[in-house]
Amino acid sequence: MPTRGDLLLLLRKQPGITVAELADKLGLSAMGVRRHVDALADSGLVERHGAPTRRLGRPAAGWRLTDAGVELFPRRYEAFAIEVLEDVADACGAEAVVAVLAARTAKDVPRYRDALAGADDLAEQVRRIAQLRDDAGYLAETSASDDGAFLLVEHNCAVHRLAERHPAVCSQELELFRTVLGPEVEVTRVSHTMSGDSACSYCIRRRTT
Repeated sequence: MPTRGDLLLLLRKQPGITVAELADKLGLSAMGVRRHVDALADSGLVERHGAPTRRLGRPAAGWRLTDAGVELFPRRYEAFAIEVLEDVADACGAEAVVAVLAARTAKDVPRYRDALAGADDLAEQVRRIAQLRDDAGYLAETSASDDGAFLLVEHNCAVHRLAERHPAVCSQELELFRTVLGPEVEVTRVSHTMSGDSACSYCIRRRTT
């Protein structure tokens, strides 16, 4: 019996394939394939490709994977990043790796500042940072304490293997938060997955004068 994986694989190999073609290749009825495709579309994994309706002389509309659907297939992003940084270290030294990561942080700063624009309240700023981190795959959330501080927790390290090999990744994360929140805000790391903790977390509070 064909699986969802079989359907996704055909869509990956043949973007624009029609329901009739899928049915023929999978040995299913067109109605059965349609149900599977509709479910994948509802999940945001596939989308229509080609003519939206069948017209005389025009091919039937097919289907293809969305960007989210393509991401279901194996990727080597992290392994590639590790290899590149190791090549940089071999060629130019460890300090060059730190410089590269710092440059990457500098590029992130404007995007974070844009996201925080108009949020004068620290609680809202921290909430927006948590949303940015969550969108990036860090499973981030924030909570407030009675003393006016906020705790930003990242339950997942989206670059865990990279951080294992190059600890500067973690220091640059802390630097990013401190830079975008400004000198009037104190940011302190209170737990760290690289130290054996279950999550990375940061205490964020207004500096006292």
